[in-house]
Amino acid sequence: MTATPTATPWLVLLNGLPGVGKSTLAAAWAARRPGTLNLDIDVVRGLISGPPRDTAAPARALGLAMAVEHLRGGHDVVVPQLVARTDQVGRFARAAEAASARLVHVLVEAPPEAVAERVLADAAPHRRDLGPDLVAAYTAGLADVARTRALLRLVNDDVADAVVRLDALVGPA
Repeated sequence: MTATPTATPWLVLLNGLPGVGKSTLAAAWAARRPGTLNLDIDVVRGLISGPPRDTAAPARALGLAMAVEHLRGGHDVVVPQLVARTDQVGRFARAAEAASARLVHVLVEAPPEAVAERVLADAAPHRRDLGPDLVAAYTAGLADVARTRALLRLVNDDVADAVVRLDALVGPA
């Protein structure tokens, strides 16, 4: 089945701390919207050879180029990604503009105990160095982003309910 392009596609940035459920929410939301690209920058990063410190910037650039191309085809893109710097959020806005798409920036939050449990249970490579200092830095960066950029907040206490609330924010497929 070929997905029908939407009139004006959405670029949905699901932002938030590690373990809040951004990737799970993105996968569930994309599954309800045929043709949606679930663009996990960490997956793209894993496709680039080299030390981790050298793969972040090219993965972001490649990911945004992929997003623009997919949006130009009339299809939605959802990006589950921690973006704790305002200049990086601006790159998403420029990508949406370049593709004549709408950007919605959603700060995904979850109860602290749920986040701690998820992080412990998940052995994701990008979380290996995730300690209290790094979490504090990310939290401060997200607070700056929230102060300087328009965004919507979504509590991910239950994935099915969060997907319904995200649909309500963006609208039907």
